[in-house]
Amino acid sequence: MYLLANISDPDPTRARLLRSSLELLAERGYKGATTREIAARAGVSEVTLFRHYASKEELMREAIGRISPPVEQLIPAQIDDLEAAFVQLVRNIEALIEANQGFVIRLLPELMRHPELRGEGGAPRFTRAFTAAGGFIKHCQELGLLRTDETPEQMVVALVGPLIARVLLSEVWGVRISLNLQAHVRGFLEGRRVSAAQGERRRNSGRAKR
Repeated sequence: MYLLANISDPDPTRARLLRSSLELLAERGYKGATTREIAARAGVSEVTLFRHYASKEELMREAIGRISPPVEQLIPAQIDDLEAAFVQLVRNIEALIEANQGFVIRLLPELMRHPELRGEGGAPRFTRAFTAAGGFIKHCQELGLLRTDETPEQMVVALVGPLIARVLLSEVWGVRISLNLQAHVRGFLEGRRVSAAQGERRRNSGRAKR
């Protein structure tokens, strides 16, 4: 699930430029990543780079917009067992974070320092993983499996927040924290899971209102 592996373009030269720009952005920062170095890493001349992109900002903005987590690999296909489904979801997200932790940790500060790189849409593909997790939670709410007094977005923060915090603490401060995913999911579902009887009452109430 390495994010840079998903950067593609019908034009192989543009694809290499996009990947190289992101690698150097993460390694050296926006100011430190020169168009000459980006071109060299992509195996082309600086002149070729400027034939495709008018500026470094344009190139990097497009590259960031192309970052697209493989959502289809994150979301569980079945919800027969709610706890098992959420454990699978958390494991998939953890695998995505672990595979990209160095890249993401270095990229986020650059996006904070240079918001123009996010573009008008705020790098929407970059946030697809969180949007998809929120959609999965909303679906569980609609099925009567989870309480609805919390928004899906709030629940995503509660579910994924500890995974991101562990990476931040490890990468930035060198603090190693173990996380039992099964226990984390059970704690998340505690108080949020709707019992079978409650779910049936809610479904009956919904049918009566119609």
